[in-house]
Amino acid sequence: MSFDKGLINYWDEYYIKDNIPSFPSPFAKYVGNKLGTKQTILEIGCGNGRDSKFFASLGHQVTGLDRSSKAIELCKKLYSCESLEFFFGTITDIAKINQKKFDLIYSRFVFHAMSLSEEIETLKTSYQLLDKNGQFFIECRSINDPLSHKGEILSHTERVDGHYRRFIILEEFKQRLIQVGFRITKTIESNGLAKFEEEDPIIIRISAIKA
Repeated sequence: MSFDKGLINYWDEYYIKDNIPSFPSPFAKYVGNKLGTKQTILEIGCGNGRDSKFFASLGHQVTGLDRSSKAIELCKKLYSCESLEFFFGTITDIAKINQKKFDLIYSRFVFHAMSLSEEIETLKTSYQLLDKNGQFFIECRSINDPLSHKGEILSHTERVDGHYRRFIILEEFKQRLIQVGFRITKTIESNGLAKFEEEDPIIIRISAIKA
């Protein structure tokens, strides 16, 4: 298996099909209700851009970021708006060219698709890219999600079932955020928060601030 564990090819093919929802996710609505006026937002793993578009529709300046070139092509095709831009690459790539700080970084269902080393690098870079008192909102699959018992076993948290996932242990993840410099403001671990059709995963939501 390649370094990216086949994820890029998997998601490229996924977005080429373009049969995913265009309406905002429940997490985007949850975060949107907590925002002040005109925030600068970076979305890590924007996918088809539905949540980025939602935040832009609320009056925020949004940058959507994704490692799938097909996802970014789709976003640019679907959405054209002065307050919305899309960038192909990783957060490390955007940090090299970015001259501004963000008020908020948002990431939904992406951290459980990263290796541990990628996660740590992403947390460090997110901290650097946030302005003072900037907010960080994360949603990801918990180790307690039933899906964590399915597929090929790579480690006690890593599975391949269709594609690679590394299921997140809440307390360990909180400690890694704190080590980087974040202050945790709220955590939730539950099902019922990210229902889609017949699926109701156990997920983690974390809110943090750049301390």
